[in-house]
Amino acid sequence: MIELIVALAMVAIVAVSLASVLWTAYHSTQRTRAAVEPSVAASAALDLFCEDLQSALQPNLNVGAATALAGDFEGTQAQGGAGGEADDLVLYSTAESPQHVDANGEIKHVEYTIVQASGSTDYVMVRRVIRNLLTDVQPQPDEEIVCRNVASFTLQYFDGTNWDPTWDSTQEDNTIPAAVQAILVINQTNANGKVTPVTYTRTVYLSASTASIDPAVNAGVSGL
Repeated sequence: MIELIVALAMVAIVAVSLASVLWTAYHSTQRTRAAVEPSVAASAALDLFCEDLQSALQPNLNVGAATALAGDFEGTQAQGGAGGEADDLVLYSTAESPQHVDANGEIKHVEYTIVQASGSTDYVMVRRVIRNLLTDVQPQPDEEIVCRNVASFTLQYFDGTNWDPTWDSTQEDNTIPAAVQAILVINQTNANGKVTPVTYTRTVYLSASTASIDPAVNAGVSGL
């Protein structure tokens, strides 16, 4: 009987030790996941943003006798409800996007903007895409959330010499900027519930741009 009691006590001790180890491992995993997921989401959102920009088209390019379905490139400044900057960008791109129910054209109208999440006080970055550019009535864009918990989203546009906070291709000799810098700040919550803003920055060069060599856009070449 004594041996049985000792054996049961040892089993209980081992069981408690294993439970403690599992509990610690589980909560460590949860804390690590909570710390990593916002970074992964922000990185994925900026990857998608950069891909759209790298495939951006010059507005209203003439291809032989036809005109490509590429409209204006317009970047505007705005303030979000959370107090941070919430810039908006509209462009035309050949980058990939989810299939629409019909009329999946190669050229897409793409918009990045910051909106308040439905039923929440948080703000999210959304990507809106229109793939049917031939319809007489502009269809509703396909919208997807690409990043949550956004504190601010700031864009800067490079003309070859200077960085500008906005860009309107109709005022920039009908061209797109030479480069775009995106600064995305997200609210990251740690294990103790403390919210910390974390900043992610990307700069992408637009291969189709002629801004840097256009004296009407880039003052740095006006004397050449």
